[in-house]
Amino acid sequence: MARTVTATAVKRIMTKGLTGWEAGKLVLQDLVHSYLGRDSTLSEAELAAIQHAPMQGTDVRDYNTFIALCRGFDTGYMVGNWACKDACLQIASLDRALQDADKRRTVALFESFAPHVVTREQYDDIVAAQREKKLAFEYDLAYVIEERFYATAPPEARAEIDQTAVDTESAEQFRAAVPERFADDHRQAVETIRSLHADGKLPLICHGEDTRKIKSLLTRWRKNTLSPAKTMELIDRLCVTGRALYDCPQLPEWQTFVDRYQRHWFDDDERFRHAYAVLEDGPQTWVDQNGYYKGPPRPSDWITQSTEMLLGLIGHDGKAGKSIEQVGAALRDKLDSAEQNIRMFLAVKAVLDTAADAVGLRVARDAGMLAAANMSLEAFVNLYNFRLEELKERSQLSSPSETRLEKALKMLPTIDADRLRPSPDSLKRLKAAILDNAKGHEWLRAKVRSVEYSDGFPWGELLA
Repeated sequence: MARTVTATAVKRIMTKGLTGWEAGKLVLQDLVHSYLGRDSTLSEAELAAIQHAPMQGTDVRDYNTFIALCRGFDTGYMVGNWACKDACLQIASLDRALQDADKRRTVALFESFAPHVVTREQYDDIVAAQREKKLAFEYDLAYVIEERFYATAPPEARAEIDQTAVDTESAEQFRAAVPERFADDHRQAVETIRSLHADGKLPLICHGEDTRKIKSLLTRWRKNTLSPAKTMELIDRLCVTGRALYDCPQLPEWQTFVDRYQRHWFDDDERFRHAYAVLEDGPQTWVDQNGYYKGPPRPSDWITQSTEMLLGLIGHDGKAGKSIEQVGAALRDKLDSAEQNIRMFLAVKAVLDTAADAVGLRVARDAGMLAAANMSLEAFVNLYNFRLEELKERSQLSSPSETRLEKALKMLPTIDADRLRPSPDSLKRLKAAILDNAKGHEWLRAKVRSVEYSDGFPWGELLA
């Protein structure tokens, strides 16, 4: 069909003649089709016929306008694809680092399921460190009473309470969750704690703004003159240190609790996130000068090593190199360069799309000269944003300690493609003046320089 239309158009040139606008549009349409990989609509003979067709007046001006557009479209296609490819390469280098960080976290997650190998001396140090934290910690008195209840009540009491799936954050909520047949055990647990405090064997701590009122209620509780409802309210406002609980022989469950290592207690310390396998007998080459296990590096330790060395975070000797802030700033510079290329690409694309609409080219907006490049760019940006957001979200959860690479990557922002597009007002002005001064080789450059951005980016100065 395209060849029939073209043949008819050329015949009109040879007989009655096309206008300069119609002839120029045919040439531009043929150029666009060639860049889109479609069959050419004009043969060499037909192009020659159009170029040598007699024209004068406005026809000459209109035809020259389209020739200027052809030059602009030709340059715009090359510049736009260059800017897009450069941006994609820069984003890909950042995404590669994000991929390495993601792989390391995934491998470290699976490693965390297995026990960590330590020497006996190393394990004793870990247990001692957690023990000190347990002794210094202030436990809610409501939790202390719960543990006293479970220590003295029949074993099935815990299972029955767990089956209710009731929220027991307060003392009253826990009391209400206790089955009636265990109510006496709960009352005895409360009474035990009250008696120990009244006898001076269990010092309690009160926190809150109205400490005078709390102390008044505490005095009445010591004398056993406080109502059950007020007692529950008071318990929620009191706490006791692990040291006080450990030193109280009437509460033996706390001595067992403090002396035993428990995974995930005080999870802010990386040492307490793991189960441990103690190496009782092994070669001395597996032990360092401190008596700690120094087996071969785990896979998660070297997954990001090459990227960290490339960025200068570590040297070939494995020691720290550049600071995290220095590397973070260098990564941000690379992202800034990518964003400038994205701005260039989107500005050129806007000019070409606007010009195609203005002259009525038969090209769908999603199939324009730079449509394929735009799809590739969007894919790179979306993948980069997804991985960066996932890294930041996962680092907020309980997870293996961060590497220096991950800390540097977290300094990067996501790419806001809308911020990098020409502003709506700028596009309106571009549309109104898209064919103005369309002559020579400067049309594309002038139109691209006229683009403005909502964030005030000095685009014109950059292209000057």
